[in-house]
Order: sequence, then structure tokens, then C-alpha cells
Amino acid sequence: MKIHIINYEQNYGIESILTKYSRMLERELIDLGHEVSVSGKAEKADINHHINFNAYKPSGGKDSMMIAHISGDKNQSKETKIKKIKKSLKTAHGIAFNPGIMNDLIKEGCDPKKLDYVMHAHDGMIRRPKIVAIVSKNYEDGRKNPEMFTKLVKSLGDKKSVIFRIMGAGWLKVLKKLKGIQVQYTDEFSMDLYEQILNTSDYLLYTGDEDSLAQSQVDAKNAGLRIISRPNPDLEIELPFTNQKELNKIFADFEKNEVKDWTWENYTLKHLQIWKKELGEM
Repeated sequence: MKIHIINYEQNYGIESILTKYSRMLERELIDLGHEVSVSGKAEKADINHHINFNAYKPSGGKDSMMIAHISGDKNQSKETKIKKIKKSLKTAHGIAFNPGIMNDLIKEGCDPKKLDYVMHAHDGMIRRPKIVAIVSKNYEDGRKNPEMFTKLVKSLGDKKSVIFRIMGAGWLKVLKKLKGIQVQYTDEFSMDLYEQILNTSDYLLYTGDEDSLAQSQVDAKNAGLRIISRPNPDLEIELPFTNQKELNKIFADFEKNEVKDWTWENYTLKHLQIWKKELGEM
């Protein structure tokens, strides 16, 4: 397929987000084996894809256009943008950034057959592990509920998704029984290290169930960490749990990534599906 991308920013000497989308589409289309060109105006091609709808000018052939957003701004009201899109859809197929925009346009009277949506794409930044601090002694009488920590670690689908920083005597026996865990451990208390741990971690995990706050909870709150612990009437606990299932779910949610598949390749493949449909190839 021969695709021409019209990046209207080029006509104004601008290199902003629309230029990025133009370049990424171009890169992925080339990698997928298609013939691609980019300029500031339409050219002869199977599809002319216009980025963005505001500057759209019909090519005389098959056209599609990005619809980034239709919310009003200081330059154009929502009503003005919708009027422009309605006119453009007479000669182009609209590709919105999300289903909400597409459905909003349909409610405003746009032809649903002339609209599709493709979600945004991300740049594939590496997701670093969550850093979770545990700063308390583990007593022989089990008052810190170390079995909850053991069961939590065993429940992790991806043990590389978390790094535990543990300071406190009595945890070594527990850690020796766990495989695949990423942990930085010291059994001796150091105020300097304590401050470093709280200043560089994301969360504090406290599994004890005493009827008063632990010192680490108070210090973690002051340091701005989110606290994972049992609810306490004296302090807001950002991620509370009352049983093992709830604790496990907190950490399972850390592994969720709703935009994992929003890659530039998938973004491009979805455009290709729309274009093939417009060309009668599907």
C-alpha cells in the first residue's frame, strides 16, 4: 500500500506532537513493508492521511484524518470543531483518538460509518520495579505477621516487579525460604540508612496488627510514601488491607498495565485495518 502522510505542522515550521505521530507512523509503516511519504500537502497515493483535521484539505482520492480532540479551546469552540469535522467527513474518514470522541461526534450527527478510533501509542519506556520498604523487627512471637509477607511473595506473578528494602532483625530466616525475590536487606538499624530507604522508596509495607501505629508508618507518612498496612483510625492508609487476599491484590495491581499493548506498531496496524477497509480490501 502507498500511504502519504500530510503533516500540516511542516507548513508552519513546527515540530510538535503531531510531527511525532507523523514520524512514528512513517517508521512503522516502512518497517511493515509499505511505501510511505510525508509532506505538508496531499500527494498521489492509495491513502492520504491528514494530521490533523483542523487543516484538512481533500486530496481528491481516498483520505483519512486524525481527530485528536474536539474539546473547545481559546482558538476554537467545540461547536466550530464539530462543524469543521462534519464538513470534512464528506470526503474523508475520521480516526479519533478514543471511543469517547467518536461517540460524541456520532451524537452530534456525524455518520458512524465515516468514523473509527485508534487509541494513543506510548514510547515503550521500561517500567521500573516498585520499591517497597519494610522497616521493623520480625519478632519470634509472630506479632509482625511474617507469614503474610511470605504468602504475598509467593503470590507475585512477576517477582521482578517489586524490590523490597528490608531493615530489621529477624527477617533472614523468612527470606531464606523465598525464591526469586529481589531484596536489599540489613538486620541492623542505621538512622542514615533508614532515612535513605524512606526517601527513595515508593511504598511502606507494614504487616503488624498492633493497636497503635508503628514508628515506620509515621515516618513514612511524613516522608510522603504511600502506606500499605491494616487500616488505622489515627492515620490515612493509602492502600489498606484486612486479610491476605486483599494484600495480595494490592501487589497484583502493581503488575497491571492497561496501555501495555498501545505500541506504535499496534497503532499503525489498526490504521492499516481502517485503510484496507476504505480501499475495499477487507
